[in-house]
Amino acid sequence: MRCAVVTGASRSAGIAAAVALALARDGWDVLTSGLPAHDAREGWSSEPDEVVTAVRATGVRAAWHEDDLADPAAPARILDAAERELGRPTALVACHAHSESGGVLDTDAAQLDRHLDANARGTILLVQELVRRLEGSGRVVVFTSNPPLAGEIAYAASKGALEWFVRSAAVELGPRGVTINAIDPGPTDTGWMTDELRDAVARRTPLGGAGDPGDSASLAAFLCSDAAGRITGEVIHADGGFSLVGAAPRFGRDRA
Repeated sequence: MRCAVVTGASRSAGIAAAVALALARDGWDVLTSGLPAHDAREGWSSEPDEVVTAVRATGVRAAWHEDDLADPAAPARILDAAERELGRPTALVACHAHSESGGVLDTDAAQLDRHLDANARGTILLVQELVRRLEGSGRVVVFTSNPPLAGEIAYAASKGALEWFVRSAAVELGPRGVTINAIDPGPTDTGWMTDELRDAVARRTPLGGAGDPGDSASLAAFLCSDAAGRITGEVIHADGGFSLVGAAPRFGRDRA
């Protein structure tokens, strides 16, 4: 059986949980990872056991590992847990994200560090850890957000860093048989949108309405499949055309 790691998967309503289910339906064993304490700080409920149960219900194996990707030692612990519980992973989908409001003149060094540590450095070290353990080809998918992200400057900086990392890493990792791509899911309603914001998004989206977690999850599963073996270094906007129409409304909340 193939094994994949999905981060940021502690909320059953989130994009990461939908990714884990999409991979499971394609026959992947899945280790989910996340940080319930982060959910609690954001006022969200955390249901990692529900995610694991739903993945197992598809007939594959699943396991959960709690960790904080702001800790540079976390990627090795996550991959160790996957190998111990399910076998050596050949795919990684990084859905985790830290997001705070803060404009150009409001953002301080500590806020920048929090975003860069978890979103950029944590993802890059995860990719390193996966690739170093691979014995053949592999798949990497990361999640990003389309600019402008006015009022979320630290978050924007961390996601911009990831996009350039994806484009550059694709050149290095291609000869190893490893693809790496980024998905911008656009505004996705995982339970945090107000009615006003949901209406604003619908008006600005050519295909109508906010995204559903399953939309970008299906794309992530495809990018991990054999059929996507010639796709790498891409930033794919799975947002119903939202990024084509004007500037985004300010969100102020993590979209995952």
